[in-house]
Amino acid sequence: NTLNNGKLRGLSLGFTKFGIAFTAKFLNQGNALVNVHLDGSIQVSTGATEMGQGVNTKIQQIAAHAFGIPSNLVQVMPTSTEKNHNTSPTAASSGADINGSATLKACNKIKERLRIVLHKHWAGEVSDGVVEYELEDCGDLSHIVFENQEVLDKKNGHKIPFKEALSLAYFNRVGLGSYAFFKTEGIGFNKEKSEGKPFNYYTNGAAISEVEIDEYTGELKVLSTDILMDLGRPINPGIDQGQVLGAFIQGMGWVTGEQLYFSDKGQLLSHSPTTYKIPSIQDTPRNFTIEFIENNNNHQAVHRSKAVGEPPFLLGINVFMAVKNALSYRSNEKVKLASPATNERILEQLY
Repeated sequence: NTLNNGKLRGLSLGFTKFGIAFTAKFLNQGNALVNVHLDGSIQVSTGATEMGQGVNTKIQQIAAHAFGIPSNLVQVMPTSTEKNHNTSPTAASSGADINGSATLKACNKIKERLRIVLHKHWAGEVSDGVVEYELEDCGDLSHIVFENQEVLDKKNGHKIPFKEALSLAYFNRVGLGSYAFFKTEGIGFNKEKSEGKPFNYYTNGAAISEVEIDEYTGELKVLSTDILMDLGRPINPGIDQGQVLGAFIQGMGWVTGEQLYFSDKGQLLSHSPTTYKIPSIQDTPRNFTIEFIENNNNHQAVHRSKAVGEPPFLLGINVFMAVKNALSYRSNEKVKLASPATNERILEQLY
């Protein structure tokens, strides 16, 4: 910046600590219906609304992992109130948490029935697959696990293909479908007394951005951004990386280019992409890295994962702060820059 060559650079480091849960306690509930078919395929219905954020893929993976089968054998059904009633909005970054937990809970109910069937089968109580019996508590059967499309008794050395286990249950008239209800436990906040636990856990992150400003035109370029997020143990790292990237770019767009313009009569003029500036590929950081902290200690969410939808959105403001930092090198006073930091507003600060 001391070269006075028409280019200014600024740097800013920002953080996010984002509470995950609906602040309206009653919304922290969900349900799932899981149906297992004899061909080894599974259908899952939840109240989650897939809008491109990948919640259905995560639910698909949760169900597939539960039964030890490939993800392509799990079909997540379109959201419908005839399958899942009174569902909460897919919002507050908790769609995968609530609906994924309900899915896992339903899968575990079916697995427990299958464990009992196989325990009795391997004990000789069900030999030909047509001897009927009542399901009963057989104690701890956690040594019977579902892996690689097989069911294994790791205590006694038995194993059976997953589809054969399903047939065994079917011929003995044991249900292969289950419904589960999930509610987030331990949350509730009294605003008047400022007491309680408003959130289930926090998603944390940090970002540092370097920007460059053209002093003659006010043009802004984001030279680099490095983001570090704590997303627990991600269910799908690829989806989570896309969510972090997209959220940051959206937040950056809000504070740098997305200016609303109105006519003298109050009519919105910037009403479409032809008149409203949204970030394009040219606005993204030239060097952009996203990394995750390895954290397996988040026991509050399904598979120790953490929500990712909204938390990284807040990191976009550090581009705005980097612009203010750059402008401070040409001003002896505190930079009074209003958001969004458009080219015009940047020029106003320079001249």
